[in-house]
Amino acid sequence: MGRLTSLSLGIVTAVGGFVDMGELVTCSQAGAQYRFALLWTVVVGTLGIIVFADMAGRVAIASGRSIFDVIRDRLGFRLALVPLVISTLVNVLTIVIEICGMALAIDILTGLSYLWWVPATAGLVAVVLWFASFKFVENVASLLGLVILVFVAAAVKLSPPWGDVASNLVLPAIPAGQDVFAYGFAAVSLLGAFLTPYEIYFYSSGAIEEKWTGKDIITNRVTTFVGFTFGSIIVVAMMVVAAQTFFVHGLQSQSFASIRVPVVSAFGELGLAGFLIGAFAVTGGAAFEATLSTTYTLCQYFGWDWGQEHNPKDAPVFTFWYIVALAIAVLIAFTGIDPIKLTIYTTALAAFSLPFTFVPLFIVANDEEYMGDMKNGLLANLSSGFFLAVLCVVTVVTIPLFILSGGA
Repeated sequence: MGRLTSLSLGIVTAVGGFVDMGELVTCSQAGAQYRFALLWTVVVGTLGIIVFADMAGRVAIASGRSIFDVIRDRLGFRLALVPLVISTLVNVLTIVIEICGMALAIDILTGLSYLWWVPATAGLVAVVLWFASFKFVENVASLLGLVILVFVAAAVKLSPPWGDVASNLVLPAIPAGQDVFAYGFAAVSLLGAFLTPYEIYFYSSGAIEEKWTGKDIITNRVTTFVGFTFGSIIVVAMMVVAAQTFFVHGLQSQSFASIRVPVVSAFGELGLAGFLIGAFAVTGGAAFEATLSTTYTLCQYFGWDWGQEHNPKDAPVFTFWYIVALAIAVLIAFTGIDPIKLTIYTTALAAFSLPFTFVPLFIVANDEEYMGDMKNGLLANLSSGFFLAVLCVVTVVTIPLFILSGGA
């Protein structure tokens, strides 16, 4: 039974991490602008995050140590500061967009500007993290987040041409008349949304929180594959319903409120309720994960006590940093920066940053001193090497694409 209940870690990572503000925004805009032409990014992103998470889980199981603990040990204190700084920046910006996503859902419900709700959503995250166990955060976020399956139901009801959907999942194509640079930047942003680093930090730290051992190696494989595949079905549906609702009428999805249109079109007020609950839950789950990931990485790097299972007074530095991270996120939100634009730029920055943590993790996963017989085999190295090459290309082209597309 213990092995079965551990599968919830994969589900919450998929629903609260793989499906979050980044996917809500980027998938809606991609479907509206390019119809099905960016569906291939879902396949690449899903396979990439499965490979990435599987390695992170094996490192945690084999060494009993977290990602940034072994990265610091393997690269040295100074060199490892590079991935730490970049990851912390991406994590904090992710917190901003997720608490804004929660606030925007309440905005739609109440009509009161989302900025009024930002402190409340950040406070809710802080209170839950203060009082709740890791297992509670896992289970509540995953169960409520399942409501976002309303997008899958809407996709079925809107009856897209499934043959076109299937072909675009495997055959990249730039639609005629579209700006190639804008299309490229959209692809980069989507990959960044699917491969956001905080998901991996949360997942590997969760494996240690749940005290996974060598007996959990199969659990690791199953949770990564099932969890992220489950999440990929949802994001495909998000892109498909946007295409069926916006693209066919020549419209764009340019606000958070517009993301609800396809499910409302399919199911009316019931669809609206499903969207609001699901969007609040997945952005809330991602806010929990991104906040924990921020303080996980800092504490693990500097050797401070960490863990959601600690009483706050027993791990004061851990508690201090997640409160600071949330406070900084609120201040950034209060600048009035457009949360939709910030989401696009954050996912692009996430894509740019990925090799800085993937490379050290790849090195450690091949180190027999750390990994023993759990080190990467031939298939793991081939797949990891392929995605590492993809990520390096993404890092190189992100900034030029941003400039050439006029900020997309």
